Amino acid sequence: MAHYFTNDDVKDRPFDIGFEIDGRSFTLHSNQGVFSKDKLDEGTRLLLETVLDHETDPRSILDLGCGIGVVGVVLQSRYHTDMTMIDINARAVQLAKANMEKYGLKARVEAQDGIQTGVFDCIVFNPPIRIGKPAMYALLDSCVEHLSEHGRLWLVMRKQHGAPSAVKHFEEAGCRVERVTRDKGYWILLVRKK
Repeated sequence: MAHYFTNDDVKDRPFDIGFEIDGRSFTLHSNQGVFSKDKLDEGTRLLLETVLDHETDPRSILDLGCGIGVVGVVLQSRYHTDMTMIDINARAVQLAKANMEKYGLKARVEAQDGIQTGVFDCIVFNPPIRIGKPAMYALLDSCVEHLSEHGRLWLVMRKQHGAPSAVKHFEEAGCRVERVTRDKGYWILLVRKK
């Protein structure tokens, strides 16, 4: 998966993927060299279903590591909010823009490494575990820094990939952490500032 971050040499082979969620069918453009390119990742599905069950009317959402735009498209279809989507992968960002346009949805979609600016009511994140613990925890800390006063960080992690350690990390940083959903080894965590 190293090519995900530097995918200039990955062949261009566009195709579409389809999935159903929130009582709707979606078909999104995809390609080689992007995360979960040929299907909706199970962790992302569980994360989305949990967010849709618990969020009511967020004024602003950040889809961090947006990939081809699955989270952004689904959440913006429901909430029609101030949506920001960022990813380090330039090809993924192009696809996310195209997928938002396909559904007539508005968002700021940008290629960048981590959160540079902004304060958000809701941040949704499927963290890239393979970047290693220090880099991943820096991203998680950045999420907390960019939450509004009553903001919510939603993230999905597998138990065996460090979810309990992430809970401890957040608690030691003074955050309130709740495991909202647990299914097939995935934990959906809700993190708030104290």
